[in-house]
Amino acid sequence: MFTVGEFARIAQVSKRFLRYYDELGLFPPASIDHANGRRYYSAEQLPALNRILVLKDLGFSLDQIKDLAHDQISAEQMQQLLRQKKAEIEAHLREETQRIHRIESRLNALNDFDKPLNVVLKPMPSQNVLSTRIVAENFESGLQAIQQIRQHLPTSKRYGLCFCICQDSTTSIYDMDLEIGCFIEQTKHAPIKISPQFELQFNQHPASELMATSVVQGPLERILTSYEQIGRWAELNGYRPIGMPREISLQLPQTSDASDLLTEVQFPIEPIK
Repeated sequence: MFTVGEFARIAQVSKRFLRYYDELGLFPPASIDHANGRRYYSAEQLPALNRILVLKDLGFSLDQIKDLAHDQISAEQMQQLLRQKKAEIEAHLREETQRIHRIESRLNALNDFDKPLNVVLKPMPSQNVLSTRIVAENFESGLQAIQQIRQHLPTSKRYGLCFCICQDSTTSIYDMDLEIGCFIEQTKHAPIKISPQFELQFNQHPASELMATSVVQGPLERILTSYEQIGRWAELNGYRPIGMPREISLQLPQTSDASDLLTEVQFPIEPIK
């Protein structure tokens, strides 16, 4: 039997570590001398301690480790748990990589914020569309839905550019209420089933006497910055925004970071009287 200090040196852990895991009921000592309260560990406990250390290093929580340490887990069950943990870590890495891309894009957008913005004013006639409403988990899933629409539409010149209108007045970039679809020239059209989840229905967007428009290249952060710039331009030139803005996909992205996405932002405005 080994004292706490001796066992800690053999196992290459601290005495504090052993005391903490004993308090959790995760790794109690082999025996306790009730006369003086001293705890003793056995060399036979080393495999169990190493298992705990491995699971901790692999990212399992203490509660999970406690269950795994006390239950008899087969090799097949352990493999399944490790595969699940691997999938969780890979998903987390993808999310963090996307977050890094958004930060980089936002930095680039802020660098361009003070540069002159090319705003073009133009009237917008009423437009016939095929569209549907979805709740997009995030910007990327919204883009995927637009790409899905484009892929499922018959190859024909009758179907024009895709568009997106955020029907939610909040500035959230998650769980967005979107109308997505494409412009058409026909005055009527039968519904088109895109997937079991949604289908395109014929609608008509009303005319707008005046639109402030700007073309922007890049992902969501650059598009959001263009909204800010259009708002600043409108204020400086005596206009105010009215109605819901539109985003027209002039070019869908081919890169993973959507840096080549080409979007025309259209914002209905009116002169301030």
